[in-house]
Amino acid sequence: MTRSNAGALRPDGTRCGVRFERLYKATAEELWSALTRPEQLARWLTHATLEATAGGQVRFDFGDDGDCTGEILVWDPPQTLEYEWRFAGEDESVVRWELHDAEGGTLLVLDHRRLGADQATGYAAGWHAHLDVLDGHLAGTAVSWQERFDALLPDYRAMRAGA
Repeated sequence: MTRSNAGALRPDGTRCGVRFERLYKATAEELWSALTRPEQLARWLTHATLEATAGGQVRFDFGDDGDCTGEILVWDPPQTLEYEWRFAGEDESVVRWELHDAEGGTLLVLDHRRLGADQATGYAAGWHAHLDVLDGHLAGTAVSWQERFDALLPDYRAMRAGA
């Protein structure tokens, strides 16, 4: 695993959080579109619907794995998007995206907080793989989420065990 792309696992009260910081060779507007437009989300995350306003609803359809729903808590284009993450059988958590201008592109910060302790490593590997797929989407290349996830999960398990 490339350390510079790795997420950071951390305690979050009695729960856990994971944070990623990635530099993309894209504008904040391009990344905002990738985070909020259903046709783009489908290319790197999953099928989704978003009501583009604070208080609006989000829904992510992960097929046989189930749906994730929530309310948009912060809608500040093209800088900050935050929403609840309610997935059946899991504790409710919160996903926050921040976009910052940076030399060479845009710094994307993803912070997923209030995860159950037993869920953090899977989410860390999953978000890492999705961010790799997003990078491929923006560059016009194909990246396999499943292959990336399978390769990354042992590293995140080891990271968690060493924490």
